[in-house]
Amino acid sequence: MKELPDYFVQVPEAFALVEEGVYRCSGVLTAEQIKYLDTLGLKTVLILSVEGPSRAFSQYIKSKGIKRAHLGMTRWQSNLGWKPVSEELIKEGLECILKRDCHPLLIVCSSGVRETGTLVGCLRKLQHWNFNSIVYEYRSFAGGKGKYTHELFIELFDTDLVTLPATLPKWFIEGQNMWAQEQQQRFDELHRAKQRIAS
Repeated sequence: MKELPDYFVQVPEAFALVEEGVYRCSGVLTAEQIKYLDTLGLKTVLILSVEGPSRAFSQYIKSKGIKRAHLGMTRWQSNLGWKPVSEELIKEGLECILKRDCHPLLIVCSSGVRETGTLVGCLRKLQHWNFNSIVYEYRSFAGGKGKYTHELFIELFDTDLVTLPATLPKWFIEGQNMWAQEQQQRFDELHRAKQRIAS
């Protein structure tokens, strides 16, 4: 196989910007895809699958002084019933994503779809996205690899389990403020409608 020039890089599979300073991709990376990560200036790599990263990816993480959070290994459980992942894995993953000090952060799992898609879906739920929009995003990345149990997990996930860190990213704070304003506006409109009916 012909070697590519040193300056040639490839975007990793299933790569995307989740929010400012938060990225996602498949954890199975070629040397050219690992080079692409240099453009992100990563501080943290969040690994959600049980399998560890490849030797090349591990060496890259170590050589760049990137913090490695391998939650897939520490939070794996053998008896989850119908659940595709543990609630502890998602809870800790969300708390890591929401720590501004961990950014820029890359979320990976072996497929780049299942655990990563479930975690991002639960983040969207925490951001008060409409469930149809959450499922649309999940399926956009999953393609034929998506599973109904992952979508069901997202729908049933209790966001109250998540402890919000002290250093929240700006995009999350702004989103929460916007949602609170919308809720207040709806409440005010409902209150005015009730007053009109009563008078």
